[in-house]
Amino acid sequence: MNDTHTPSETDSIIRRALLPLAHTSRRFYLFIAALVPLLVVWGYFVVYQTQLGHGIGGGGTKGAIWGIVVANIVHLIGISHVGIAISATVRIMNLERYKPLARIAEIVTLVSMTAAVMNIALDVGRIDRFLVNILLHGKIHGPFVWSCTVITWYVIGSSIYLYLAMRRDLCLAANMIPKRRWLYRILAIGYQDTPKVRERHERSVWWSAVIILPIMVSVHSVYGYVFGLQAGRPGWFNPILAPYFVLGAIVSGFSAMIIIAAIVRKTFPWKQFLPPRMFKGLGVFLGFVIWLYMYFLFSEILTGQYSPPEADNNVWSDILWGRFAILTWCALLGGLLIPFAALFIQGVTKRICSVALTVTAAVMCNIGLWCIRYLIVVPTFYHPHLPYRITPYVPTLEEGIVMGGTWVFAILFFSVLLKIVPVIELPEDTPIRTDSRFVLFPWITLPGRLKNLIIAGVTLFSVAMVVYGISTWQGDYAPLKWLTGIGLICIVPLLISVLIPREECARPPSFPRAHARQYMTSATPWHARAPRMVQDKIVASPQAGRPPP
Repeated sequence: MNDTHTPSETDSIIRRALLPLAHTSRRFYLFIAALVPLLVVWGYFVVYQTQLGHGIGGGGTKGAIWGIVVANIVHLIGISHVGIAISATVRIMNLERYKPLARIAEIVTLVSMTAAVMNIALDVGRIDRFLVNILLHGKIHGPFVWSCTVITWYVIGSSIYLYLAMRRDLCLAANMIPKRRWLYRILAIGYQDTPKVRERHERSVWWSAVIILPIMVSVHSVYGYVFGLQAGRPGWFNPILAPYFVLGAIVSGFSAMIIIAAIVRKTFPWKQFLPPRMFKGLGVFLGFVIWLYMYFLFSEILTGQYSPPEADNNVWSDILWGRFAILTWCALLGGLLIPFAALFIQGVTKRICSVALTVTAAVMCNIGLWCIRYLIVVPTFYHPHLPYRITPYVPTLEEGIVMGGTWVFAILFFSVLLKIVPVIELPEDTPIRTDSRFVLFPWITLPGRLKNLIIAGVTLFSVAMVVYGISTWQGDYAPLKWLTGIGLICIVPLLISVLIPREECARPPSFPRAHARQYMTSATPWHARAPRMVQDKIVASPQAGRPPP
């Protein structure tokens, strides 16, 4: 989209972008009604898993602690990895062509990360004991404590980044959708569309995007360390596992984003925002990262088959030629080679620009990457270092329902967010009426020096909590201390945007009651420029004018 639009173009863009918020069809309610029974069944098995745990010979997983749920965790974290990467890259590099995809990517990050955290909690069997042991008694040298730290940082940071990125659009939606004006005014938290406030807000969003990119890389790197530092498992003790996981996250995440963008494009009249050329560009990048991933995979297979220790050789022989061979070669051919060939041909041929081809390749790639995650987790347990009797692992019904229910929850969560928040970024040249009525809490307008003092105090206290927690890592409550500091660090950009210096607060000039009619008359053309809601439908106003001085 261009930076500037005519009033008619702006009206058309806003009508299409806010359509999910302004109109809800009967099919949406039927879709939600179909998901609710599935969630009820999932909730039953969640309680079942929580009560019994894994057990020694029983429970929902029949004693298998690492199975398809762990593979699903890695896959979901990979999807969240790329969602925020796309959004942050679009904002940092100002990629206008992919800007409509940024908000969708941000929401996908929040949804998939929430689902991944739920799977982690369910996989440990007893959620209460997991939280107590990690937060109160965790040690800094434990990989699982690392994962808890970076995931907490990532969830809080990405949520605040998502909110800051859509705050102006929430304020604009409050003007245009009367039936939800109360909600969007609350969510906007006193946003005022003045030049100084907008500049500070955009700067906060930009720096949040810069900061969150290394956090995003650390999340999947730490999960690579969770596997790669396990010397007791053949096939896992590998120095390249962390970058291998990061690259796999990029592949699975980009393929998932293509699928989700295509579904959203098909559901709503958003072909203008998500054109075929955008999908072709995403497909070209997906093909490139698939090629890089195949290089890493080839290096791992060559190392594992050339002259490995006996246990590692048994694992790789089982994966390539044994009981997992069919799944392995289907994942390699159908999930990597064929999608790469299709995307490569489309990328080098100018006349080929097919959304269906790109989406098909993305679906095959996503399924293939999930199978590869399964092959990372499960085969090593068939070849233990100690002479234990091998018990074949077969995914149970309980595991399948717990994993499938997480995907149902993610679909429901994403669908609800589509109906609550603006998914497509609205044009920046749209005027917003922001007066004192938009200030929800009077205390958010503070003297500039007091605001700087609050931000500096929160920053220093949060850094002190992190340092204090790390310095006392041998004692109890250390993870709780540094996680508290990390959470406070994440809200600093929010404070910078929400706390408005009193001298920058936009307020209408005071005037006698007798002059109210004259003031409203002069303000009417400016109000009329923005689209209006008539009977819950967005319509363009026939009037146009300039904002009052």
